Amino acid sequence: MYEDARPCQVCGSAVRLGPHRPDPDDRTTPVGPRDGVVGGADPTVDDRVCTNDACPTHEGHGEP
Repeated sequence: MYEDARPCQVCGSAVRLGPHRPDPDDRTTPVGPRDGVVGGADPTVDDRVCTNDACPTHEGHGEP
């Protein structure tokens, strides 16, 4: 089930969806079978961003 539009898990405010900003790929670590895929595999499509500017998630505390 696609639940990205649910309220922020930290403060309960609405969230907006933005394009996913992936971490730099680690192209040396397998993410599947030993002879399989390396790197990010299947990263999330959207990043959830809390609309409450005072939310602790903006300081890196928790996930919206």
